[in-house]
Amino acid sequence: MKIGIITYHAVSNFGAQLQAISTVGFLKQKGIEPIVIHWYPKDLDDMYQKIISKEQYDCHINFAKNNMPLTKLCQTEEELLQVIDENNLEAIMIGSDGLFNFIPKSQRKVFSLKKFQLIGTVTSDHIIEGNPFWGSFIPKLKKDIPVVVFSVASQNAPYKKTNKLEYKQLKVALERFKYITVRDEWTKQLVQYFTGNADIQITPDPVFSFNQNNYLPVLSKEELMQKYNLPDKYILLSFSNKKVTYQFVKGIENELRMKGFTPVSLPHTNGCIDYGIANNISLPLSPLDWYYLIKYSDGYIGERMHPIIIALHNAVPFYCFDYNGAVIRRIPYTNKFRKVIKETSKIYHILKKADLLSNLVSINNDIEKITPQIVVEKLLTFDKQKTMIFSENQQKHYNKFMTELLEFISNYHNTEK
Repeated sequence: MKIGIITYHAVSNFGAQLQAISTVGFLKQKGIEPIVIHWYPKDLDDMYQKIISKEQYDCHINFAKNNMPLTKLCQTEEELLQVIDENNLEAIMIGSDGLFNFIPKSQRKVFSLKKFQLIGTVTSDHIIEGNPFWGSFIPKLKKDIPVVVFSVASQNAPYKKTNKLEYKQLKVALERFKYITVRDEWTKQLVQYFTGNADIQITPDPVFSFNQNNYLPVLSKEELMQKYNLPDKYILLSFSNKKVTYQFVKGIENELRMKGFTPVSLPHTNGCIDYGIANNISLPLSPLDWYYLIKYSDGYIGERMHPIIIALHNAVPFYCFDYNGAVIRRIPYTNKFRKVIKETSKIYHILKKADLLSNLVSINNDIEKITPQIVVEKLLTFDKQKTMIFSENQQKHYNKFMTELLEFISNYHNTEK
């Protein structure tokens, strides 16, 4: 069977590409021929080229081209439909990742005090018209094939701000899919809001099963340490949010050195804040190397979801500074807010399930409540056994739902016959 995959497979994002590799690997192991549909709309591509260095941008594009079974490039719905037809796809899987991040028209511009005008726009992956993440192509398919959605997120999308037309469009879009699972509670509520269906399963991110699914060469710890000139005991620090101050990070660095660890700065795809850490990993950096840098570390201190999933998956101690969460009661004409709902954060959702919320702090709500000493102590007392049990359960859940999903696709075709 040939199954097409639509996701953020080529964007300049380490976690997005690792998800794609994991999904491709799982399908290969099941004897299925995966085809990654090379959907990369021009405006999204242009955005990444503006905010990411050319070297790092090229690294992600080449990673996709060299390691994934890609179709030819699609930048319009017509080109996507042509690719589906030419490759004789028998099903399409949309996911994983934040593909349901719809931005209502009322939320697409903000008032800039600096320019004293409304500014901002969104790329085509945040609208519904012509967006394959929302299945816009389904009514135009030449043959009846199942289009399913799995482990999608919505990045705290303000879905209740939709107008009547948008509400109807999203309801119709969601009802076209033959099968839906989501990655977090917020996205489950989104689907329920538009469809009335409360029976939506929350399923793990594919990176929870990366070691199982990976079909690319495995980099050993010895090879990695030699390649990046790493010390024996290193802990990664990775920050891009200025609310984590220079003094705070230097405090963490000093604490780590006193405990016998070498702090190493790990960049995001667009770099990171320079805190003067002597040991640092530089860009360009491949998603695979980024994965193993976290896997073989003695700890990770920083932001974002996928480093935390990698740490959980490999029982690596971590402390997360979470800037996710839905903002409420925004102060008019500013970008300031009075409260963040921590429970809507995808990282909060995962760590609550893992019973590891003590290793997370909300940057916007609670950062003043912790100290560098607390952060380092949480790493040193990290419960690896609890983490291993949780990660094993996540992998079992992943394997179970993915197997059920493939059975659904197979049964769909058998029923049609």
